[in-house]
Amino acid sequence: MKKRPKLYFFQRWTNKWNFVVLLMIIAAVLLTVFTTHKPQWLWKRITYTAPLQAPSAGKRFTTLPPGAILPSESECTSRVRRSSWEPRPDNTVANQRIPTVQQIAGMEPWGPAIGLDIKADTIRKQITGNFTGTTDEILQWVACKWGIDEDIVRAEATQESYWYQSQQGDWTIDRSLCPPGTWNGKGCFQSYGILQSKYIYNTTGWPMIRDDTAFNAEYVYGVIRICYEGWTTYLHDRTPVSGYAPYHAGDIWGCVGRWYSGGWYDQDALVYINNVKTYLAHRQWLQPGF
Repeated sequence: MKKRPKLYFFQRWTNKWNFVVLLMIIAAVLLTVFTTHKPQWLWKRITYTAPLQAPSAGKRFTTLPPGAILPSESECTSRVRRSSWEPRPDNTVANQRIPTVQQIAGMEPWGPAIGLDIKADTIRKQITGNFTGTTDEILQWVACKWGIDEDIVRAEATQESYWYQSQQGDWTIDRSLCPPGTWNGKGCFQSYGILQSKYIYNTTGWPMIRDDTAFNAEYVYGVIRICYEGWTTYLHDRTPVSGYAPYHAGDIWGCVGRWYSGGWYDQDALVYINNVKTYLAHRQWLQPGF
């Protein structure tokens, strides 16, 4: 048998390395073809998902002063900056649900009986929940409709629920405080939705505060808007902590704190305001892992 020529070590290594380089070149060519031309036989078997993007920069919604003429609902619908960005796909069903005409007609008036100026009912009568879209689009729409800075709305929704419409809070064992159908034999949750509306303060808004994202956010910021207008009259009887002015129109942060504590710059409100401001400063809704 004829002997094969003996290869020295460096010759064998060189041959192997050339083979590896050849494989790498072939792989690079194939990858380029697959990603640029997307052969049907391959891409039919691959699900491609484009990265989701937050709404593009545009004319944002800012806080309008007390007494300002607010945009119409239809105008706000047209001005929302649409995007496929949805950090909370769990909200999809609630985001597409709107209240019935009968549900809206059944809401109780806002007025002196509940510590509000009679003018507050002009805001309540504009609440419809008549918007569908992504979670951020809903928050934009609410910000537009009530003339409140959109990032304040986003930040408070982060504080209240981290943007989950399914969020429940304020557990109680007092059955008289429970929304219909929520008592489980031991207790129930009292607050529901993306901005945590409490049933006992909005009995005629049930079950919309739980089921409809747009209604929940619109209702809560309707309450905040009337406070901002100076129409939450019972607050004149509330004493703020030292260093803060008594209740007056035009103080959006006082009204954000009022949503949580029910008072005017009391200690609980101050803690809550600071939490919302922190989320606002960090733009928490745009952070990784939100």
